[in-house]
Amino acid sequence: MTSANFLPSKDNGRFYVFSKQFNALVDKVNTLLGRGTVTQATSITTGVTLNARAGVVTTVASTLVANADAAFVVTNSYVKSDSVIVLTCLNTGAGIATAQVSAVADGSFTVLLANSGNAAFNSTIGVHFLVL
Repeated sequence: MTSANFLPSKDNGRFYVFSKQFNALVDKVNTLLGRGTVTQATSITTGVTLNARAGVVTTVASTLVANADAAFVVTNSYVKSDSVIVLTCLNTGAGIATAQVSAVADGSFTVLLANSGNAAFNSTIGVHFLVL
């Protein structure tokens, strides 16, 4: 290994080498995990099925008001009752989206999606998950 793996720098081209290696690693992890996507059908509380170790659940366009929450179930064959589920949210509209796991069982987990902002949601929310 060279120092380029650990010491990224724009001045001598090392940043490019590090970035290229990192992107290749991310691609391999996504392939290994079998990342998937699914979109809710009718409402913010509609359950979804996505059988992958990592994925993105895109909600319907929601108008969840400020300081409110909604729950939905993700059915997933990789989930066991002792699985750890890591969640993040992507919200490009109004409101502040947060997500947490409120229950885990063999074959599913429940997402509690909350709006902790001062305005109602006005777009879809991407809920990213990883099953460990």
